[in-house]
Amino acid sequence: MLMSVKPFFTRLWKALASIHLSLILCLLLAADAVWGYACIHRQTALFIPLNDMGLIPWARTWGQSAPATSAWFFLLLILLALLALNTLACTLERLRQLWAVRTQFSLCRFLGKLGPHIMHLSVLLILLGYLASYTLAKTEHGVLLPGRSLDLPGNAGKLHFTAFAHEAYQGKRMPLFQGEVIRPKALLRLEAADGTVREAALGFNRPVRLGGWSVHLEEFAPKHSGGMGLKPRIDLKMRRDPGVQLYFAGILLFCLGLGLYLPERLVQEKHQETHKKPLQGETGRQK
Repeated sequence: MLMSVKPFFTRLWKALASIHLSLILCLLLAADAVWGYACIHRQTALFIPLNDMGLIPWARTWGQSAPATSAWFFLLLILLALLALNTLACTLERLRQLWAVRTQFSLCRFLGKLGPHIMHLSVLLILLGYLASYTLAKTEHGVLLPGRSLDLPGNAGKLHFTAFAHEAYQGKRMPLFQGEVIRPKALLRLEAADGTVREAALGFNRPVRLGGWSVHLEEFAPKHSGGMGLKPRIDLKMRRDPGVQLYFAGILLFCLGLGLYLPERLVQEKHQETHKKPLQGETGRQK
């Protein structure tokens, strides 16, 4: 029985590690992306809650409400999973072959040949980070007024809104935007769960981190320096995302693989140039 099962798994492994499967999956992903672009362009609002809700709650609600429009997205997940398995199988198979002939290379050349495979594994790690973000991340929203405080979920810390600083447009080229707030900045006092306190400035594309949560500025008021008689307000999005560590680990691993591969690539190009020169000299003598 065991002997009959082993050939099946061998054939399955070879099929998973096939470059033909890679090409087929890439073509299917391209076709699915075209389909997805048309669906998103027609019904953008259907996919906006995906960032805050997470994959599973979105699939049970918004995804099920419009199966014809969301079907491309679920097909995309299946194709990406198959491509990840295909990439993993190809990489492990090549690593097995490389390890078998490792004695034929010096240590530097062996590490150089490891570089592309390390980069492939790093891409898989980044994709795993995206999966973790869409399935395990938690998102909360809150509003803060000056002098008020907001507790992070799970007693992870406290945010205290001390003041609203801003940079308004004072140029002459666009008079319609005169006095408009172009660079909002909220001054916060961050109190960690252990009692430590620090000051931080929150702005667009400038989040702050506290207790494992990242705090982002979503909206603010007033929008015009002339409207500063209104009470300032900031709308916050607080996100706890375990996928961030996987992103950074994947990026570092990719840089490591690239650093190992580049010297090997330069050696190969230099070796090819030295072999071409004698051939060019022989051609000249024949003429």
